[in-house]
Amino acid sequence: MGMIHCEYARLAADDFDKARTDLTWALEHIDELAGEWTQVDLPAKEARYFSIGTVWGPLHTVLRVHGGMPVDPVHGGAELASTGGITPARYLGPEDVEKAAAFLVGTSFDALAPLAADHVCDEDVCPDPGEHAAETDPERLAEAYAELAAFYGAAAEAGDAVVLMLN
Repeated sequence: MGMIHCEYARLAADDFDKARTDLTWALEHIDELAGEWTQVDLPAKEARYFSIGTVWGPLHTVLRVHGGMPVDPVHGGAELASTGGITPARYLGPEDVEKAAAFLVGTSFDALAPLAADHVCDEDVCPDPGEHAAETDPERLAEAYAELAAFYGAAAEAGDAVVLMLN
């Protein structure tokens, strides 16, 4: 699991409508956004494409253990299309993006930190925690959480949908 990355793409309302009806266009557009992101290296708040890298599993575990997520910002949403990734690409519409952003922005990582120490690496995410030390480092998890909150916050502010992919 160490090489699987969780990646996100923000789609404006018109692009979101088009993506749901033209899957070929959607995947090409997401690839273009990914290319721009790797070249420009924008901060999460400004990026149209973003990745939390390989910490997605432990971060998702911490979020699940905490509870209270109105929608799942890591594994949630409806299926969009198969991308050749680990799972099909999924999306959260603008209303769900607002809910995810409200939770992420409104819940500090410090509120999750006590849970992180005990539950950051359950058997489903990493059966051998020693093998995933980089992914379970509390500082790296806090950084990924802050970036994810900034990304979702900006998406919600713009009224965008978010596509989620495990690649």
